[in-house]
Amino acid sequence: MIWINLAIIVLSLIGLGIYGYLLFKKQMKPEIGRLNRLTERFNIRADVIGQQVNEIKGHVDAVNRSITQIKDFGVKAKDESIELKQAAVGLTHEIKRTAGIERSDVSTETKI
Repeated sequence: MIWINLAIIVLSLIGLGIYGYLLFKKQMKPEIGRLNRLTERFNIRADVIGQQVNEIKGHVDAVNRSITQIKDFGVKAKDESIELKQAAVGLTHEIKRTAGIERSDVSTETKI
């Protein structure tokens, strides 16, 4: 008799547990659906923000490459301007020497 009473009590507890779970699930179903939708929206927004961050990183990298290239061009322009200045000074001396304004001791014309 005791075993039958224990079995009835155990089965009653299991039944109450299942009923409580089903009732809880029925009441929580809309909330769980809402939570799933919010999670999906959050994931979509996180993906969009990640794509925008990657785009911005790409633009920043392109700007950095352009700045490096401009610096290289600036250094090259500076070097070439120094060469141009030296060539202009040499040409000025050659013009003065040819015009007879400035005489060079090395000139062969004056020795002959």
